Amino acid sequence: MKLVALGDSIMKGVLLRSQGERCHYSLADKSIVECCAEKLGGECLNLGKMGCTIEAGERILNRYLDKCSEAQYVLLEYGGNDSDYNWQEIAEAPEKEHFPRTRLEVFEEVYERVVRKVKQMGAIPLVLSLPPMDAERYFAFFSQKWEEGFRANVMRWLGGSTNTIMSGHELYNLATMRVAQRTGAQWIDVTSELLKEHNFRAYLCDDGIHPNEQGQRKMAEVILAAMK
Repeated sequence: MKLVALGDSIMKGVLLRSQGERCHYSLADKSIVECCAEKLGGECLNLGKMGCTIEAGERILNRYLDKCSEAQYVLLEYGGNDSDYNWQEIAEAPEKEHFPRTRLEVFEEVYERVVRKVKQMGAIPLVLSLPPMDAERYFAFFSQKWEEGFRANVMRWLGGSTNTIMSGHELYNLATMRVAQRTGAQWIDVTSELLKEHNFRAYLCDDGIHPNEQGQRKMAEVILAAMK
């Protein structure tokens, strides 16, 4: 059995490692798809890329069509970067109108195209929901080096609450379910399984958005259970 994974840094297996006040990104010993392939006794190709949006993902799929066509399953995980904003631009000009990196309607349209292309290749697409995020921790992370005025500008644009970040993230998460429904693909709800944990934040890195090693193992367990 061969698995191919397409997605962003979460699918790639990126972790934020913290050492006191210093932190850096690195790869987990085993990514989500590698954990899955190992349990299934198969091989995998991880085409996840840090910062990847669905439009960039479609380009990667087109570039590796021959490799992807050999797979029985293709794991798809997009939305985290698509729903994100250029926070620096918002900090500098909160009075202006700002949009996510990928407009919602474009996200759904391109995602559907990607899923249909995977099906046309003869592989089974598995559309993953997004892991839950800790919006307060995420805001603190991306704004940690800003002066107080910039942080205040973004908070004002958010309407005074980081819940606005979480709401936008969830909007794209729900879109992944619609994409799966419209294309007849299997949707794997990793969100709910992580939220069922007593403290889902314990499964996240200090940036509030990347699952830590424990979180990635949990996601692999959910995927494997859904594939049975």
